[in-house]
Amino acid sequence: MSNITDVKLRKELKDNELSYNKVYLKKVNFNYNDGKQKRSFKGSFVVQKDSQIVVSIYALMGIELVRAKLTKDEVIIIDKHNKKVFKTDYLYFKRNFGIELSFNVIQSLITNSLFLYPDEEDYYDGLKKYKHHIDTDYYSFKSIKDKRVNRLSKRSRNDLIIHEINIYPESFKIFNVFIKDWGTNQKLVITYDNFKDFSSIFFPEDISISASQGTSTVDVSLKVNYIEIDKGGSLHFKIPSSYEFKEL
Repeated sequence: MSNITDVKLRKELKDNELSYNKVYLKKVNFNYNDGKQKRSFKGSFVVQKDSQIVVSIYALMGIELVRAKLTKDEVIIIDKHNKKVFKTDYLYFKRNFGIELSFNVIQSLITNSLFLYPDEEDYYDGLKKYKHHIDTDYYSFKSIKDKRVNRLSKRSRNDLIIHEINIYPESFKIFNVFIKDWGTNQKLVITYDNFKDFSSIFFPEDISISASQGTSTVDVSLKVNYIEIDKGGSLHFKIPSSYEFKEL
């Protein structure tokens, strides 16, 4: 592993991030496990950068069961099977999955891009506060040095938040994100694996997310089969007037 400055590492990370106005992840295999139930689906993501994300979930026969739209301020879910519409905000994810998410964080998570926790508007400017580290076979940015974490955790500091970003040295792609929040007893681990060439787009085939709060854990895994940049993928989102409307 060669030495690298934090300025150079930030630049390489930004330069090698997925470049897009719209990205379409299609034929995605979803697996969900909350310890009580396991579910598997097929679906897709369409991300209009910094604007909206449309998620579709399909039955085995290709019939769309759920269609959701995420914007900066709200989440709308159409349950086509039960003919219901649910509207909520991003506190929904904290209440139900024990992790604080925002539109920006979800967009970055889906596209294997940088985000900060707690969320900040300018990620690369905020990253200047992190400490870069060179391991035997990867680079990393850490919000707090390991020695300071050990010292503060022994003092039972409940305002301690660790955010670690691990980066491959050859491609400067993020392959692992670790977040632990002592104040809320939350932990989030995101792993990107099996990077491959999708028609000249270097992207992970497997994305796994594990969110826990206390003893409760939710695991979600995504297998990406196709990805398209700036083409394909419908952002159409129409709510049938006959559907029952509910706030979550």
